[in-house]
Amino acid sequence: MASNLITSLPVDTQVWKEINEAGQISYYLVYQLPKEAASISSGLENFTFRYKVNDLNEISIPGQKVVPDVTVTKDGDIYNVDGKTDIDAEDYANSFYFGTHTQLAAIHGNVEEGSQGYEYFIEALNEEAKTKPWIFSKDAQGRYDYLAVVLEAAKEGRTARESDFQKTTWWKTHNETERQQIKDQATDPKTWEKNQRTIRDSIMTQMIAAGIQSYPTAVIDKLVQKYGTGEYTDADVSNVILKLANPRLRYELDTEIQGALAGQTLSVIESTKQIKDTIDAAMGPGASNYYNLEDIANERQANPQWYNEVFLTGLAEQFQSKYTQYAGTNVKRYEDAAPEYRYEWEAITGQKANETSAVWKKFMATNDVKEREDIAFEEAARLGTQTYRDRVKADLTKAFGQAGQRATGGGRYQ
Repeated sequence: MASNLITSLPVDTQVWKEINEAGQISYYLVYQLPKEAASISSGLENFTFRYKVNDLNEISIPGQKVVPDVTVTKDGDIYNVDGKTDIDAEDYANSFYFGTHTQLAAIHGNVEEGSQGYEYFIEALNEEAKTKPWIFSKDAQGRYDYLAVVLEAAKEGRTARESDFQKTTWWKTHNETERQQIKDQATDPKTWEKNQRTIRDSIMTQMIAAGIQSYPTAVIDKLVQKYGTGEYTDADVSNVILKLANPRLRYELDTEIQGALAGQTLSVIESTKQIKDTIDAAMGPGASNYYNLEDIANERQANPQWYNEVFLTGLAEQFQSKYTQYAGTNVKRYEDAAPEYRYEWEAITGQKANETSAVWKKFMATNDVKEREDIAFEEAARLGTQTYRDRVKADLTKAFGQAGQRATGGGRYQ
């Protein structure tokens, strides 16, 4: 391990001096995760990552000079390593470049004194996840599936593609607008980062205008994330900010914003959101309000078999019990059944349904087409939708003819 390093860096830091074919020299801080990291995600065992150092003086304690631990000479695709290290040339050649040493040192305040690169790595993921929630995507066994596909792609010498992202739970449980964020970040990270900064600046300006002087950064991070993925509209952001400024307003914050306010970590917030999305997809919007999401997320982490074989199976049974027309069929989730009902509702009423309302649940629970039409038409009448008015006008015209037709002898009563 390198000596004379500033104290804001991990205690297991190795300083590598790289000399390329043209004789140009670059310096890197290099780390390798322990074998235990495989418990987080497959591919993390012996995972190697590095940060660039522009000037050795910037990482040296005053009056001292850091001496590199290792010198690596690059000759085409061949790396020749000279120095005392457990990291081999292949691991170094395939290592992840995470940025500059200043980014790494900035994490220091969030980890304990004497922390190693592993602890810094976990904290770096937490920081990244503030704007990239897909980082903490987990599969049914509780493994971080996004990290797995990204690492696998890196081992193959490429960046992850859309086909890789499609394997992750995050991709499967989010809509196309939200998925676009993960594609944009992968294909054009500079533009994506610029857009994120613009969104943050806008939200901060709105909060100041609402009289909010300070709030946990986790709340701001979550607002930026939800707006950036398209999950929140301008109106949603405005409603949240007004609620934060005046807690007595009747607007209810969603569970993720509440979690950020309560100081939950991003990994906990994302885990509970996955549970929420799964329940709502199985039983309908709002169904997750009646579950303890954090308890279920913890149990899934500890007992994946229970989650897959008991909890998910139980949701399917509850769905078919609630919507009896699907009992004994292969339709076992609300989201598999709902699209045709949404189309039918919009054709009758001319607008999207409030899928948490009692009238929608009544509409979807009946297998009688005529009854559904009556339910939807009655709601359209109550709301006075344009489609309802057009329908009434058409019915009156059919019965009595166009205005003035009876006077000219052109109506039905001629």
